[in-house]
Amino acid sequence: MSKKKKQKNTAHTGKRVLDVLLSVALVAGVCCGGVYVAAKSIPIEQTPLSPTTEIELPTETIPAPSGPVFDSTDVENSVVFNSPLILVNNDYPCLSGEDGLVSLYEKKLEADSHSFSVKDDTVQVQAEMADALIAMLNDFYDATYDDNIIVLSGYRSKEHQQELYDEDLETTGLDYSERVSKPGYSEHQTGWGVDLSLYDGSDYDGTGIYEWINEHCAEYGIILRYPENKTEITNIQYEPWHYRYVGKPHAAYIMQNDLCLEEYIDLIKEYPYEGEHLTFTDTDGKTYEIYYCQEDAGYDTTSVPVLSGANYTVYGNNIDGFIVAVETGEQAVPETTETAGDASAVDPEGEPSGEDFAGEDPDADLSSDDPGADAE
Repeated sequence: MSKKKKQKNTAHTGKRVLDVLLSVALVAGVCCGGVYVAAKSIPIEQTPLSPTTEIELPTETIPAPSGPVFDSTDVENSVVFNSPLILVNNDYPCLSGEDGLVSLYEKKLEADSHSFSVKDDTVQVQAEMADALIAMLNDFYDATYDDNIIVLSGYRSKEHQQELYDEDLETTGLDYSERVSKPGYSEHQTGWGVDLSLYDGSDYDGTGIYEWINEHCAEYGIILRYPENKTEITNIQYEPWHYRYVGKPHAAYIMQNDLCLEEYIDLIKEYPYEGEHLTFTDTDGKTYEIYYCQEDAGYDTTSVPVLSGANYTVYGNNIDGFIVAVETGEQAVPETTETAGDASAVDPEGEPSGEDFAGEDPDADLSSDDPGADAE
């Protein structure tokens, strides 16, 4: 063997020895590291997982309301003096304006009604009153076939009332009128009242076939304003021709309990919101809670309590507060009233036409200064 080849084998053998030594050292290092980790490690106790446990939290039981739930609504204090229930008489002046007035003549044409007549297109009333009056007189015609009724007057301005008042003083020679309300204190100034007469020139006295109107007017929110047995309270003579809109259910309670408006306004004050409420079922079988809320004087609005989620009306009394009527949702069977007259016995072809006209009827005194029409 040559010297060069011998040196190559020797080097190769040395390299293999070195590789073996390095491998042994590496294995020893790994083993020592493992022993060290094992010696220094802290054992961790393992616990098996358990199903999730529900935690009961303390709860507070809130009792359900024991009675009706009332919310509140802000009502403009101006409503006290401008609503269907305002009381206008010699003690309480009319403070409402002319807002809401419509021509009854035009409203009748729009409704295509031929059941009654209107003096002319200057007769104005509140829109709600117009709708109720037209509905009532249409049903009156359907029940009786009589279209002889004519509406002579509705709204009157304070100036017009002054003219009527002065004319009455000149006629009687007195320094006060027993027939015509003082200017500014006439219910006609509200636009919620009307005077009826008969197209054929006869006086309307609410008797005979016209008893139907007194028996049914409350169904339309209308009352006979100046009954014969209430003159000492109203200080107005009996006026069978003067009707006033007050709205349902107030009209039903007034007529069924033989009250005048003055008595009703006083009665409701005995039922404040904080106390017992007047419960009443109207002619449609709807049950109401009616109560009084005093105006928050000195403010623009009053917070008025009303039954949550219910239908209601809030009317002013023209004195000091509001009368609230809330539908309770209870329904009773309404009482029926016998209709006056036998409609089947009346020939509709033989009755007056009932057509409206503008101007004077040559056969009847329909002027606005008719004593019967202007007594209030």
